[in-house]
Amino acid sequence: MHTHRLIPLFAVLCLLAALGCHSKPAEANAPRYPIEGRVVSLDAAAHTVTVAHHDIPGYMKGMTMPFAVHDDWVFKAAHPGDGLRATLVATDDPYLENISITQAAGAADASSTSPEHLPREGEPVPDFHFINQQGRAIHLAQFRGEPLLVTFIYTRCPLPNFCIRMSNNFVHIAEKLKDTNPRAFGKLQMLSISIDPDFDDPKALLSYGRAYASKIDPTLEHWTLATGKPEEIRAAAQFFGLSYQTQNGQIIHDLSTALIDADGKVAEFHRGNQWEPDEVASSIAKLQR
Repeated sequence: MHTHRLIPLFAVLCLLAALGCHSKPAEANAPRYPIEGRVVSLDAAAHTVTVAHHDIPGYMKGMTMPFAVHDDWVFKAAHPGDGLRATLVATDDPYLENISITQAAGAADASSTSPEHLPREGEPVPDFHFINQQGRAIHLAQFRGEPLLVTFIYTRCPLPNFCIRMSNNFVHIAEKLKDTNPRAFGKLQMLSISIDPDFDDPKALLSYGRAYASKIDPTLEHWTLATGKPEEIRAAAQFFGLSYQTQNGQIIHDLSTALIDADGKVAEFHRGNQWEPDEVASSIAKLQR
C-alpha cells in the first residue's frame, strides 16, 4: 500500500543515475582546441597556470589568462617564460590537458627571481631602499605609523590582467576610501615597485602615476612609485614571493600584493590578481591608527 511513495523515490534515483552516467560523456564530448603560448605564472595551490597564449581559432583571441591544470608534474617542470603547448578542454570550467613544456631559450638575466619565500602574516618586512617618482631616496621603514599597500608593476606591461589591473585596483581603492571614508583616504599609503629599473626611471614613473591617478590623486600624495638598484628590487621581490624574468627583451612575471601594518609587519598577502580592491580598502581602514 506504500507503492505510491516509492515512485517519486525511484524517479529521483533514475535521475541521479542519469546525471552520473552523462557527466563523463559530457566532458569527453567537450570541444577541444590546440593552445600555444608562454607561461607567465604558476599557482600550484590553486592548480592554475597563467598563459600568454596566441589566438585560439574558433574559440578566443590571444590574451593572458589562468587555466586550470590537473597534472601535478606541470608545477614542478614549468617556470615563467617557458613555452607551453596543450589541448584546451572547453567545459564550463576550461582546463588544459596533453601539456608539453619547452624550456625558455637562454638563461634569465640578473633580474630573475624565485618565489621561494612567501610572506607570512605577522612577519616583519625588511627595510628595503628605493628611489621614488621624484628622484628621492625612500625606504620602507619611513612608511611606518600607518598601513602600506605594496605591489609590483612595470610601466610598459601591456597585459590587462597584470600591471594594468594592479594599478587600476590601486586607483579603485583610493576612490573607494575618498568617497566612503575621507579620514582613511587622508592616511592612505600605497607603493608600486617597478621590476623594470632599466626603463622605469623617476620621470617614467611620475608620468605613469599621473596618468592613472589624475582625477583621484594628481599630486601622488598617497601613491608612491619606486625604482632602484636591480639587486634591491630583486631582494624585495623575493621577499614578497614575486617571480620575474627578462627573456628576449620582455619581462615575464607573476603578481604579488601585500598589506603591511603600521608596525611594518605583513597583515595580508595576495598572490595573483583575484583579490578584491573593496575588501583591501576595508582592511586598510581597519588597520589605520
